[in-house]
Amino acid sequence: MVGPEEYAAFDRGTAEATERIALKPILTHKTMPTNPNLLERLLLFRLNRGSGPMLDLFGAASFEALTLALDMELLEALDREELALDEIAARFAADENGIRILLDFLAAQGYVVERAGRYRNTAMTTKWLTASSETNLAPWLSFWNELVLPFWERHLERAVLNGKPPMTIYEWFDEEPTRWETAQDGFRAVAAVVVDDITERVEVPDDASTLLDIGGGHGLYAIELCRAHPDLSATVFDNSDALEAARREITAAEVEDRVTTSAGDYWTDDLGSGYDIALVFNVIHAHDDSENRRLLGRVGEALRPGGRIAILDQLEGSAQMPVGKSFLRFEALTYLSTLGAKTHPYEDVAEWLRSTGFENVTRFTIRLGGPGSTLVQATRAR
Repeated sequence: MVGPEEYAAFDRGTAEATERIALKPILTHKTMPTNPNLLERLLLFRLNRGSGPMLDLFGAASFEALTLALDMELLEALDREELALDEIAARFAADENGIRILLDFLAAQGYVVERAGRYRNTAMTTKWLTASSETNLAPWLSFWNELVLPFWERHLERAVLNGKPPMTIYEWFDEEPTRWETAQDGFRAVAAVVVDDITERVEVPDDASTLLDIGGGHGLYAIELCRAHPDLSATVFDNSDALEAARREITAAEVEDRVTTSAGDYWTDDLGSGYDIALVFNVIHAHDDSENRRLLGRVGEALRPGGRIAILDQLEGSAQMPVGKSFLRFEALTYLSTLGAKTHPYEDVAEWLRSTGFENVTRFTIRLGGPGSTLVQATRAR
């Protein structure tokens, strides 16, 4: 049990107290942003002896510092080699003291390591924030920094008070098409983390030859499913601005003969017919119950009898741990402030499917997709 002397030591500095109660490894090997050690969690949260909300301030500052480092391509430089402070300052034409203060803060947050005046990326940064990694989420953070948070700043209060923003973030993207490019780069970065798991879990009928990807944007899921199933071809359906990313992805993957794009509005335009499988990924959270029934009904009409549907989204009530629950609350606030929408529970999704002519509804948790990320699949009744 932590005694009074440990509390006094905390006031003098947590490092001393941590060493005395054998928690030094937790402190000195911290590898994630603002991660309180055991003593700090006890004092901040259980005993309420310190200001826990200050961690939110640190987190906000950490995000600003991190996105600056990403914009500067500072972390890319440190991914290639370990550099001394004067080398970094010269390379970026930066004030040496200014760059040191930024790097030291990033080191405190677990993004870089400093030894003997030389800096390098941590393993976390190398895996999640550099272009050399297949799990690079830097474009996703840039999407938030450049688009979502500015939209929040303008419309969050109004969305909370009125139940929706004055316009959706997608309508805002339409005002300046380059916003769609930034958004699709972010969406694609997240998709790259889970696409292998998705490709393995989506149940493609043995005789399937055609796939429809509704709101497919960057097209990565359709492309990888076609790679995994040589007899399959795909159509990525989305608005024309969003599909610019898909066209680039298709060309880069050299699958122009098997993956095509179709621009349109899935509420009013013809989706085609006779497809063997349809993807509806990260779409249903943008719509209410009646809209989703209508959408799934339209998708069902585009499928052949016995065709398959796969829905991917963050579903309400599907996370149990504190971080997972916080993530879902974060998603719900995001959808409210940007779309006037919400997360939906699995039970509602299953009922929409059954009421629109689908059967054999199943679900699977996609753990790499973040807490609550769920793949729901069903078969169109024959």
